[in-house]
Formats: sequence, structure tokens, C-alpha cells
Amino acid sequence: MEWVHTPNLPEKDTALVAVSFLNNTIIHALHQRNIDTILILPDPRLPSSISSHADMLIHHLDRNHMAVVKGSMLKDRLEKIDFEVIETDKNISEKYPHDVALNAARVGDFLICNPSALDEKVYWYCEEKKIKMIPVRQGYAKCSVAIVNEFSIITADLGIAQAAEKVGLDVLKISPGYVNLDGYSYGFLGGTCGKIGKNKLAFAGNIQLHPDYFEIQKFCYDRNVEVISLADIPLTDIGGILPLKTC
Repeated sequence: MEWVHTPNLPEKDTALVAVSFLNNTIIHALHQRNIDTILILPDPRLPSSISSHADMLIHHLDRNHMAVVKGSMLKDRLEKIDFEVIETDKNISEKYPHDVALNAARVGDFLICNPSALDEKVYWYCEEKKIKMIPVRQGYAKCSVAIVNEFSIITADLGIAQAAEKVGLDVLKISPGYVNLDGYSYGFLGGTCGKIGKNKLAFAGNIQLHPDYFEIQKFCYDRNVEVISLADIPLTDIGGILPLKTC
């Protein structure tokens, strides 16, 4: 297996992902596709419904470099499988913006984030690697962005859509909602999905149930990306499916 070089964008079929431990249906569907899983366990400092969400607790920097929230048992677990791990400067808590230090969306050479909420270590890592910041007000940037390729995203967030288009990214703006998330009115599309291959975008649930399905399918098809429903259940925000290794 090889490390995913650019976060969220595997160059081959995905062999290992990080995903919340909560949804056995999605975990089983991934295993059926010969994709191993690092199961993200709950962090009691966050609300229970999002306490095991990968997009809240870890941020893939590149290859085997990972950022995790300070004080998390994830650090030891990831180091045992050869990740080089840095911890956030500050502890997390359930109160916004102290819960979103790692919730930034890496899209090719860009990082969509709320700079005031982003952890300083991630900020300086990206500065050193010449990753261009796309500043937005939305602190839950990773949750809010479905990454199609290094130049294309799908989002329901108008501020993110406008900021991404301003730097030349292709954006499909969709309707908000239609994503289940316990304890909240709705979740985010970015939290339902992740790339499981160079040309495969997988969703936790049935993407055909989204009212903008045909627009989503065409947007992806035009970029040679297949949309895949991992289960015939409503779309569910599980904190994303984070590709880490390829076959």
C-alpha cells in the first residue's frame, strides 16, 4: 500500500480510510470493497453525535503526516501504523470555534478554512508547503465541502462557493439540508462522502435521494468521477470518509 500524497485525492483505488466507528452499515460496505478502516472512536469533549467524526478530530496533511486534536488517544494509534503525528496547540471543547481547529478542506493546492479557527500548526505547515489559503467564515469547512478533484468541489455554503470560485475552482452549489445528523436539523454533504479511488466519490447513504442528484452526478461525470452510494439509506453525515492509503 502507498500513502495518499495529496489529502482527500487518492491516485489509485483506496485501501485504507479513516471513518467514524458509529455506522456499521457504511463500515461493512467499505470492507466489502476491500477497503480497510481506521475507526475513529468518540472524544468525550465533543457532542456525542459528532464525537467520532474524522473531520473534527484529525486533519491529513500529506502522505503519512497527520494532525490530531491535543489529548486524543488517536495519536498513539496512528503512530503505531507509521503516521508522523502532530497535536493541535489547544484542547478542543464542544463550544464553537474551539471544536473546529482541524475542520479545514484541502483541495489540491488550496485549503478552505476559517483562519481564525484553524490550528496554528496546520496553518504554518500549509504555509511551508505553499498551500494557498481560501479564507471563509464557515468554521465547519471540511464538513461543508465534497471534494471531487483538485479543482472541483460541491457545497451548499454560499460563502464557500463564492470564495472558491474567486480563486478559480469549479463549484457546484447545491441546496442545503437533506442530510441526516442526529441532534441537528441537518448535516453537511461533505460529511457524507470521500474518494475511494481516483475516479470514485463514495457517499454514506443513497446520493440519489438528494434533490440535486442529477446535477451532482453530471458535475462529477463531466470530471470523470463516478458517484457511488455505499448503502440504500438516507444520506448521513458521518464526519467524512478520509482516504489514507491506496492499493
